[in-house]
Amino acid sequence: MIREKYGDYQLNSYDPVVLTLPNFEVSDEDAEKEMRRIAARHATNVDIEPHPINADDLVRIKIRTLDGKNAFPGLTSEAVDVQLGVGTLPEDVEIALMGHVPGDNIEVSYVYEDYSQVANEFETPADGGCGAGDAGEPQQVNLVSTITVLALRRYIVPEITDEWVKKNIALSDTVSEFKARTKKRLERERKRAYSNKVEYDVVKQIGERLVDDLPENPVRDVEKQIMHEFERFLEQYDLDRASYLAIEGISDEDFTSQVHQDASNRISQDIALASWANHFDVQLEDEDINFMFGEPTPERTYEARVEAEQSGQIDGFKDLALRAKVTELVTKSATYVRADGSVDEDFKSDLETKYKKLAMVKAHATAAPMLKPPMVPIKAGSAN
Repeated sequence: MIREKYGDYQLNSYDPVVLTLPNFEVSDEDAEKEMRRIAARHATNVDIEPHPINADDLVRIKIRTLDGKNAFPGLTSEAVDVQLGVGTLPEDVEIALMGHVPGDNIEVSYVYEDYSQVANEFETPADGGCGAGDAGEPQQVNLVSTITVLALRRYIVPEITDEWVKKNIALSDTVSEFKARTKKRLERERKRAYSNKVEYDVVKQIGERLVDDLPENPVRDVEKQIMHEFERFLEQYDLDRASYLAIEGISDEDFTSQVHQDASNRISQDIALASWANHFDVQLEDEDINFMFGEPTPERTYEARVEAEQSGQIDGFKDLALRAKVTELVTKSATYVRADGSVDEDFKSDLETKYKKLAMVKAHATAAPMLKPPMVPIKAGSAN
């Protein structure tokens, strides 16, 4: 395990971490942007004054499309709003609509590339059509569309007024109330998002308390692991190292230096957490280890642990369990302050809620039914 692997390392302090939180304050601009996003959800299409149809108009049409004598799916509707210029309709149909006004009837014949039998990544028809071409090849079909232009339309986002707020926004009667509540909600969301990753900053600070130099071999091993993961990433996206670094604007020297730093940080944090565990006599319980197997798949907690023990990988999972347990203890005991030095009790409360939920997940994943060997069904006709 970590403690035995790295020996007796010391920290320069075992006091609780004091972490200065980022600024969660929401600006007026951010609040107003969110208010407009909410208002856009109440947007409607309304009729506007008729004019000859342009290439970027929003039009309401009645359309009936035939493939021979059969209606063609997706291009038949009694009334539908269509934004031109974005590929919703076949190009021939859009061209035929140009210059027409509401009330006009248009008929257009054209050849359509039907991809309904072209398998996509989920092995289902690509566009929901009804063509019968060979799989992997689009079929050309002769279509006839009859269109009636019903109206020209415009997408209208409502103006945010006191009257609109009172009618549409719960718990707010005025724009100022809506804005104030939006700010508070966004601030809470930012705090909760940070609470989900605050462990990284807490553990980083613990790692920086190491007194002694890091052992070289473990750092080199982690560097190799990082590079192996990087090579797999390059293979996945069919890139080479030089191309990737050019895209990111990073020199090879800087990249190598960053890999070394990342590996050093990982080892320093592991050693620091092990030192913290030794100092405070943190004991690893069976449920802590079981949770490493039960969190992703609770129904396989027992089988997954047995597999790890039989394959000789259990010590690695014990290391992960110890790291997770000490990280939680350090994070929960930390003091969280704002930029002005005042303690942020609300953030602490969010953390407590997060760990209460985690405790419930752990209780389920390590419950007795999850730790029993699976039942072996008795074959028919076997002896009692």
